[in-house]
Amino acid sequence: MYEVARFERAGDIRRMLLEQAEDGLVVREDLSGPSVLVAYGDEWRSLRVVFSPSAVEALLEAVGSACEGASLREYLSDERHDVADLMDLCDAREVPYTFAGVGSESGIQFRPAR
Repeated sequence: MYEVARFERAGDIRRMLLEQAEDGLVVREDLSGPSVLVAYGDEWRSLRVVFSPSAVEALLEAVGSACEGASLREYLSDERHDVADLMDLCDAREVPYTFAGVGSESGIQFRPAR
């Protein structure tokens, strides 16, 4: 797992990570701090979006066309973008992905690829 960006503000920490795996590309966002506790009731939360090898090209095209040729790394390094934004972009461009979220108290959320 490679850390692309780390944002810290008012005690909150948000890390954006990428991993090239056998089953595709994983984008992960790790969250912790007081805002996570207020919003989700969790001390920490990890969100993962997994793109199959066949979906990676469409993902990169979607990011590039939405952000004036930006790479996925540039997109994730921009503090204005988070995993939810990436999922919204992929939904709009019909790029399939699998989502999983894990929280310290809220447990596991899972949404398979469509």
